[in-house]
Amino acid sequence: MSVSDSIFLFLLVLLGGWTAVAFYARQRGLDFEPDPNRDNVFSCEECEYVYTDDDDVERSRCPECGVMNRPVLF
Repeated sequence: MSVSDSIFLFLLVLLGGWTAVAFYARQRGLDFEPDPNRDNVFSCEECEYVYTDDDDVERSRCPECGVMNRPVLF
């Protein structure tokens, strides 16, 4: 077996290994992205400061001026 054949075989096995890992990860539903943030976005009616708060909050106090605000609906 020549050197070029050995290199080709090595690269072919390496590519096959990466393909198997990618296929296995896709089948298991693994992703490498963080979970989406479920926070509500608020925009202050008084000072126009944009901030976030937990998703279970209907009204939130602005950290800049203290005015209570409702979440922004997109």
